[in-house]
Amino acid sequence: MAVGTHTPTAPGAVRRPWFHRPRNKEALAALLFLAPNLIGFLVLTLGPGVFSLIMGFTNWSGISRARWVGAENYIELVADKVFLTALRNTLVYTVEFTPLVIVAALLFALLFNQRVWGVPVVRLLCFLPIVTDFISVAFIWSWIYHFRFGVLNWALELLNLPAQAWLGDVRWAMIALVVMSVWRWVGYYAIILLAGLQGIPSELKEAATIDGANGRQLFLRVTIPLLSPALFFVLIISISSSLAVFEQMYIMTRGGPRDSTISISMFLYQQGFRFFKMGYASAVAWILFLLTFMVTAFNWTIRRRWVYQE
Repeated sequence: MAVGTHTPTAPGAVRRPWFHRPRNKEALAALLFLAPNLIGFLVLTLGPGVFSLIMGFTNWSGISRARWVGAENYIELVADKVFLTALRNTLVYTVEFTPLVIVAALLFALLFNQRVWGVPVVRLLCFLPIVTDFISVAFIWSWIYHFRFGVLNWALELLNLPAQAWLGDVRWAMIALVVMSVWRWVGYYAIILLAGLQGIPSELKEAATIDGANGRQLFLRVTIPLLSPALFFVLIISISSSLAVFEQMYIMTRGGPRDSTISISMFLYQQGFRFFKMGYASAVAWILFLLTFMVTAFNWTIRRRWVYQE
């Protein structure tokens, strides 16, 4: 048969629809399974994201007709003192929260990995804060930090130490929020690191011990390198969550005192839903997205220097 010629369909043969063919059936089934998530992504994530990007270049209240202003919102943000304060507060919160929660989670993970009586109960107690309603958690910690009736100041009085306005003092407000956030997230991150610890082959530890490694060398030269993928994952999600922090500030301090705890997300909320500057708030949202993206990209770039890869 000559190359390029088309074989005619046999007389009487019925040409099946494309969706009845085996390969197309598999593709159609896969598409149907993916359709709910795909539609949800397009409608609830990509669509609003593109809409927000466009609105960032407009003056829009959310109700009135949008007016195109170009890069005016972004130029105004550079000179907005409250936004710059919110940016600084968010970075300070991230720098304080991330190392504290990772170190605490690693210590708890090492504890959870021990075969000691009562460890399962401790695991449960440490994991409870993350599954507890955050509004309830915030109100409980507000009571703990209360100046007159708080448990913390009561304990300080027993030690003959002066009471502190933990949420009303510029010196202590951010630290108080960081401590509460570490308490809430440490159990969740510890469970992730525990999974990484339990995935380390015991043969490697035994071989290192036979070669004369002590406990410190075993931890630094074997455990930490093999645990580095889990540590990297915890680092990424802890930084991302801390850059987008909102609930703690909104419920416990309302951004005070004197804007010392206002975050970018809280500033975004105020601009959009208190002052009805939706275009301005959209610009803030994309600044936050770019900040998170750049930090994540930087960590992803340098991961090869310290993350163990098989």
